[in-house]
Amino acid sequence: MVEIFRKAEESISKLLLVVCVFLVVVASLGRWFGYPIIWSVDMAQLLFIWICFLGANQALRRGQHIGVDILFRYLSAPVQRALEIVHLCLIAAFLSAIVYYGIELTRLNVERQFSDTPISYAFVTAAVPVGSALLLATVIGQLVGLFRKFGRA
Repeated sequence: MVEIFRKAEESISKLLLVVCVFLVVVASLGRWFGYPIIWSVDMAQLLFIWICFLGANQALRRGQHIGVDILFRYLSAPVQRALEIVHLCLIAAFLSAIVYYGIELTRLNVERQFSDTPISYAFVTAAVPVGSALLLATVIGQLVGLFRKFGRA
């Protein structure tokens, strides 16, 4: 089931990126020919924030975020494990706060109109709590994996 979710997330990310690029190209061509399509850039920005959060979750799941480990790698294995758990717990606490405040932000923006479109600005701000919730689920999964790994060791 988790693998199906991962593949769906990757497929959605790819689709959103293709649509985002298409909208930017159409906007550029339209402007070049003297027929600017204002809403296409706005829609590309809306899609871009969703792409950012989905991509961040995929990078976190694969361990591809930038990290500074110059001191970390010289520590003993038990200290490394403990620091990794503390690190993930801090990230989980931060993401929990972002989910909470992101929901509040989304609620505040339901009535607000997104640029010149009839779309609610809540679709933009909803990327924050949804993306942070996905990241939080990934962090919790990594914590569970660490505890299982340490339980066997």
